[in-house]
Amino acid sequence: MDLHLDIMSRKELGQIHTVNHSFVFDGDNDLGQIDLSGLLTAQLQRMIRQGQYFKMVGIDMTLTDFGGGDAGGQVSGYLDYFAPTRGRCEAYREAFAALRNAMKLQGIDMRDNAFFDFRATFADNADYVTSNQMKNVTTLDSGNGLSLIDPAALTSGIFDVHNSNVKPVMAVTGSSSFGTGYNTMGVQTTATNFVTNEGDNGYYGNHELADVNYESIPFQLSFTPGSTDVSVSFNWRPDPALYIAVMAGLIQIRIDELDLDSGTTSLSLDVAVHIAGWKSIMGSPDKKKKRSSRGKSSRRKSKK
Repeated sequence: MDLHLDIMSRKELGQIHTVNHSFVFDGDNDLGQIDLSGLLTAQLQRMIRQGQYFKMVGIDMTLTDFGGGDAGGQVSGYLDYFAPTRGRCEAYREAFAALRNAMKLQGIDMRDNAFFDFRATFADNADYVTSNQMKNVTTLDSGNGLSLIDPAALTSGIFDVHNSNVKPVMAVTGSSSFGTGYNTMGVQTTATNFVTNEGDNGYYGNHELADVNYESIPFQLSFTPGSTDVSVSFNWRPDPALYIAVMAGLIQIRIDELDLDSGTTSLSLDVAVHIAGWKSIMGSPDKKKKRSSRGKSSRRKSKK
């Protein structure tokens, strides 16, 4: 092969980044989360912001004995993630704008701090095992960290706040057409009603809705050490030309069932996620791109 052609072909190839994370689980219904933007920031030593969707092209998972002894067990569960739909991305941008405006009112410009990034968790940070709770989570009330979904605390769930105020809204007579917003001043307790005598608006479909039902990938693993080692790992690969878009780089690990052999107190779940790139979700899809003036002038000259 010609050397020049070989070099050019290699430039066409994309690079895959692999991030690794380990979780220790000791019971059913345990939750863990993978923060791809945080792991890539530490790995690449440059800020990989969360406000993007990440192109996931592979997942590897293995199970090992963490509790000591010559025993193992098996585990089954789900990998949950959010696809970057229009409504979800808009909800994320609105939460970012709320923080930016709240900081501006106090004379703070977030751009002055190069180490700051707008960061939210998948769900309520307190739901996860202590060793896997996310650090540096953004808050608007100095207490509750923001998360994509948190129905228990409406003022900190990004999708929940967006959906409570999205337009048009299906409302019954007597209910509020605007729900509770973010608690930016630390004193908000009830919603302000900006509309009275609400009623049915005539249709149910709404593409602006930020769906709170996540997408899931099921998995099952086993590890039985001893004289006859038996292990079942999880390896997922899509078609080489395809990928899964993971919004904000957040993946939740949800344990459905955990069975421990005698002598095992917990199991370690080791995960490797392969990422082919990422793209920002912070730009508005409705904003028209400016046409190149150079292109216009060249077209005018060609007509002469």
